[in-house]
Order: sequence, then C-alpha cells, then structure tokens
Amino acid sequence: MNNNDLFNDFPTVGAAYTEAANHSHDVASWKPSHIVVMEAARRVGFQALRRRDTGAGKRAFGKHYSDVCKAYLRGERFKPVIIDKPKTEKLSEQEALNRKVIGRQRVGDLKELLGRG
Repeated sequence: MNNNDLFNDFPTVGAAYTEAANHSHDVASWKPSHIVVMEAARRVGFQALRRRDTGAGKRAFGKHYSDVCKAYLRGERFKPVIIDKPKTEKLSEQEALNRKVIGRQRVGDLKELLGRG
C-alpha cells in the first residue's frame, strides 16, 4: 500500500500516527518525515501519544492530522518543535563520591526533621 496520501504529499494517517507514537518518547531526536506529522503530534500531545490509548489516540490524531494537512495545503506553515536534549554532566570519581556523601547527609537531616532518624 502507498505510504502517502493527499496527492502523495503527506504520509497516510496510519503511517503518520505510527511515526508520531514511535517517536513521542524522544521528540528531541526525531526527524519527522513531514512537518505536518510533527504538528499533528504536537496538537494531540506527546504525552497522550506515549500512553498509546490506540483507539482514542488514533481518532484524535486522525482529526488533528486532517486539519493540519488541510491548513498546510492552504499555505499555512508550522514551526518545528524544538526540545533541548538534557546536557549530561561528566563527574570525576571524587565528585561523584562527594555528591553521594552530601546526599546521604541531607537524607539523614530530613529524617531527623521528620522524627524518623
């Protein structure tokens, strides 16, 4: 079956939904096949796509996707969703050990404050 729809310009609703659901857990790394797929996913909500309530999720995505495709054909353009990847911090062994010690001290302080120490 052809993976495109609407004059072969956009992915089919099913292909777009699958793509969006498969990438909803890591939006920062996702390079969508078309901006309309990303925009429809944004409108549905990435958290909703992650839950994958397939029946309701596909219907909601399909409605938004149809609206987004029609808007795109009318000339509307969408800004890409930009999500910064969290920056990982590289710690030395000594820094990691210091953080553990401080963390344990603070947990002990909290327990004492709560009367559980």
